[in-house]
Amino acid sequence: NKLFQSTFLLALTGENATLTQISGASAINAFVALLGYHAAALIVDNPAVGRLRLQQTGFVITGALFLICGFCSDRLSSMTLVCIYLGSSFFGQCGPNCTTFLIPAEVFPTEMRTVCHGISASAGKLGALIASILFTFAKTDNALFLISGYTSFAAAIFTFLTIPDLTTLDLYEIDRYWRMILNGREYEYEGAAVDPRHLSYLERRRNRGAVMM
Repeated sequence: NKLFQSTFLLALTGENATLTQISGASAINAFVALLGYHAAALIVDNPAVGRLRLQQTGFVITGALFLICGFCSDRLSSMTLVCIYLGSSFFGQCGPNCTTFLIPAEVFPTEMRTVCHGISASAGKLGALIASILFTFAKTDNALFLISGYTSFAAAIFTFLTIPDLTTLDLYEIDRYWRMILNGREYEYEGAAVDPRHLSYLERRRNRGAVMM
């Protein structure tokens, strides 16, 4: 969203938009994004919301707004499209742009955290590179929004399948579980780190299968 902000805004305001109009839209977009960050800070530690639900919801809403821009751009005014895009900026920040920094800082054990966080950040940069390549194949402005929308929905599904929710988990439990894994005593651990509330969907399925065996 932020990487291609100028491309999106130009697509929404039209090629005849003045530099003042584009600059004004960019400033408003930055302000809305800042509000999104503040909103995320207020609710991300709330157990009723949490990291996982915030990231999933952000991806779904952002994806829906991008698809609206992609499918309805010919039937909506430029002002309406800009407002929809600003909504995507808000929910992008109050969602994945916040949680994709926060989750890697919590999900790994302390002794592996720096390395794994770096790998996660590198994966994010690789994703931006892939997006920049894909966008060159977008023949129309509509295609640009549709690619972003479908990618957001794919990310929401990936989040649901693979991301654990550590909102109320003491990170010491992750370290304790990790040490028991290294010592070959994984199945002796009975702490909060293996509570289904803190596991991803795939982890819950794996644990259920292990119990059945």
